[in-house]
Amino acid sequence: MKIQRTVLDQGVACLTMTGDFDAFAANPFLEQIESIIQSGTTHITANMRLVLFINSTAVGSLIKARKRVRGLGGDLVLSEPSARVKETMELLGLSQLLKSYATDEEAAKTLRKSNNEQVDVPTENAVLVRFNDTVLNKKYADVGGIAKMASLEEQAITFLSGGETSLFPTGAAIKAKFRLPLFMRAYYFDFPCTIRGAEKTKDGIKVTAEFGDIVEDDRKAIAQFVRDLRMLREEARGAQ
Repeated sequence: MKIQRTVLDQGVACLTMTGDFDAFAANPFLEQIESIIQSGTTHITANMRLVLFINSTAVGSLIKARKRVRGLGGDLVLSEPSARVKETMELLGLSQLLKSYATDEEAAKTLRKSNNEQVDVPTENAVLVRFNDTVLNKKYADVGGIAKMASLEEQAITFLSGGETSLFPTGAAIKAKFRLPLFMRAYYFDFPCTIRGAEKTKDGIKVTAEFGDIVEDDRKAIAQFVRDLRMLREEARGAQ
């Protein structure tokens, strides 16, 4: 079997396979998966429109690859599966586990969406918010100056605050200081953010701010925290 590797936009890799996907092709396929992971990508679509035959060993390698990347916060899906591949997945009852999409673009869109998925933070951790604008900073101090973390993405934080939505204009520069007790006991993250949006809810003003220029170790730590929580919750749902 021939395997062609391409990189789609925004951190999604595509492996296009041609020919028979059998026991002889399983290891080369897994080697390609490891190579993609080493390059820093964990979201992968396997294009199978040109796969003429697939056996149980090959299906096992797909499941193994999916488990590997999901453990790193990514995922693996199929795109354009051939009639033979669809038939085999349905026969083995794996159509829901190994999801398939009509095109590479549709698969990539789903993978990118999962990469930006928020995870709710288990406890209401305090977030100290400071505006670069002195006028906004004074107004914010007047409403308490302390927010509560609501959720995290790999590149953004969402918190609940007092005040009105007008206090948090889109594009405003702030600094956010917070800690993640379930990840690091006594370490505080403190870095610049840009407000993406704010909305009024029954619990207060819900504000989402994207991370700015932060040190790479902090960025990796937050991304790992989000991935770990996502994986643990998926495992918990699966055990129910």
